[in-house]
Amino acid sequence: MRMGHNPAMKLLTGSFLVLVLCVPVCGAAADFSLGLGGFLTTSPYHAQRDDDSIWPVINYDNDTWYIQGDEVGGYLLNDDINELKVKAYYFDQGYQPKHGHGRAMRHLDQRRTTVMSGISYQYTGAYGAIHTQVAADTRNRSQGAMANLAYLNLVQWDKLSLIPELGVDWANGQQTRYYYGVSSGESTRTGLAAYRPSANLTPYLSMMTVYNVTPQWDTYASVRGNFLPATVRDSPMVQEDRTYAFSVGVNYNF
Repeated sequence: MRMGHNPAMKLLTGSFLVLVLCVPVCGAAADFSLGLGGFLTTSPYHAQRDDDSIWPVINYDNDTWYIQGDEVGGYLLNDDINELKVKAYYFDQGYQPKHGHGRAMRHLDQRRTTVMSGISYQYTGAYGAIHTQVAADTRNRSQGAMANLAYLNLVQWDKLSLIPELGVDWANGQQTRYYYGVSSGESTRTGLAAYRPSANLTPYLSMMTVYNVTPQWDTYASVRGNFLPATVRDSPMVQEDRTYAFSVGVNYNF
């Protein structure tokens, strides 16, 4: 996931151009910030390296449409309790054979990142929020689909905000096979056992912290742990039983 060859950067660049054209006419009530973020994601595969990157971060929200990092979308419903959105976002999972550990892993086919699009709904009550989402691959990589169900909350102390989240991601058989399966052709070529997994459920925990240094400047950090199910762990490609994602960054709010 390097900036020079990252499909997400095309999404961000296009979003930024739309934003530049729209901001002068969209009204002053919109929330708009620019920042810089660093990201590290550990690989589930037998690989020689994890995935790290530094990206510009754009956040814009005028209560009709929004940009949030590598996600863009529009609101179908947006009030203090209900939030219904259509969206497209960058799905950053992939596998580069050149980074594989051992001859067999280096002769597998590439698994590419993609752009997912779908719809999400969030209900916010007195004790937190319930979030649901369904999305499908729009770049014909896996031809798969994913869904999410999560509980999250917001805890604030003065300038510090904590956002814990507990959830589960579902991926259908096509999505799971694309990223973790081994075809008969790959098996013949590499010596790895052929593997055709079905759909999987991956539970996760995450925590995000935001600190408002000034009204204009804020910093954030997050960590997420994914607990891989047996359907994923049993793949000959996989060596881990969990993966982690970390991010840190700073934003300037206009």
